[in-house]
Amino acid sequence: MELKIDLLAKKEKSRYRMIYGVAVILFAIFYLVFVLNKEIFGLNLYWIFFGIFILATTISSIFHFIEGLGYQFESFFGEAYILIDSEIISLKSSVYNKRQFVNWNEIKSINYNLIHCEFKIEKIDNTIQIINISKFDYALMVEIKKAVSSIAKEKNIQSNI
Repeated sequence: MELKIDLLAKKEKSRYRMIYGVAVILFAIFYLVFVLNKEIFGLNLYWIFFGIFILATTISSIFHFIEGLGYQFESFFGEAYILIDSEIISLKSSVYNKRQFVNWNEIKSINYNLIHCEFKIEKIDNTIQIINISKFDYALMVEIKKAVSSIAKEKNIQSNI
């Protein structure tokens, strides 16, 4: 059994998020034009807060519009995936977490700890490696356990999954 899942794959489009993004940008532009037409250019704290407001709403609306198109904004900064095949177990739960991996030819035994949701892997050189899957959704955790168990049986690796 092989398991390949891209956690940051393109998702379904959301018209509501796209409309929200465009509406907030239009609101910011309208408000900016309305206030600038008043010609009240005094250098005071109001303008600093106003500038921060316009910048924040514009950036927020761009994020909403991009995600409304179906793209995950985190995918611009890295990757998150699950890859379990006959060569390697490689997991990366989010862009911000480190990759956890181990080669199957290095594994002596695998024990699954239900309380901590982690695999305790004993390697051939008698070292222990922990692969934590608690940051994944429950359905993904079940699929990961099923894939690891299946491949461990194929490779005659002792496991308690």
